[in-house]
Amino acid sequence: MLFDALLLLAGLLAMGIETAYVPTEGGGGDYLVRVEPDLVRGETPYTLTSDVPADSRDVRRVMIYVADAWPPAVERTVSEAAKRPRVAPTSAVAPLAATTLPLAATRPIITAAAGGDKPWPLLIGSLLTLFLSLGANAYLGLLLASMRQRYLRDIQPAAVIRG
Repeated sequence: MLFDALLLLAGLLAMGIETAYVPTEGGGGDYLVRVEPDLVRGETPYTLTSDVPADSRDVRRVMIYVADAWPPAVERTVSEAAKRPRVAPTSAVAPLAATTLPLAATRPIITAAAGGDKPWPLLIGSLLTLFLSLGANAYLGLLLASMRQRYLRDIQPAAVIRG
């Protein structure tokens, strides 16, 4: 029963709707939606929806693709847009964005400097602690084994005399 439910959930998550926002050089951007063909072909009682994120300013065009994967040209565009850092709007666009999208003004904007920091000291410290812990446990295991051997060696003559 649980396995069937997990399998059904995995199947529903594997297919569905994929979205991307691609900003353009002239301002604004394109909102891309990819829908699996099985969702369109099948008679589904559900409504297919996709919400435009609040930080996607000035959506100029919505393009809907019914395909199993993004077309190659669109895939390159989406991957290039994902690599570009999001920048704050210019002062000419900022008042308009603040009036039309009130949530966009309150959300923090992620820049390349904030996302570029790598937690190397934390990772190295955690790994060092892990290896020290494993070494200490191995040492205690060896110490316990040697103590047990000494105990068995010392108790063995007493066990033979009683027998």
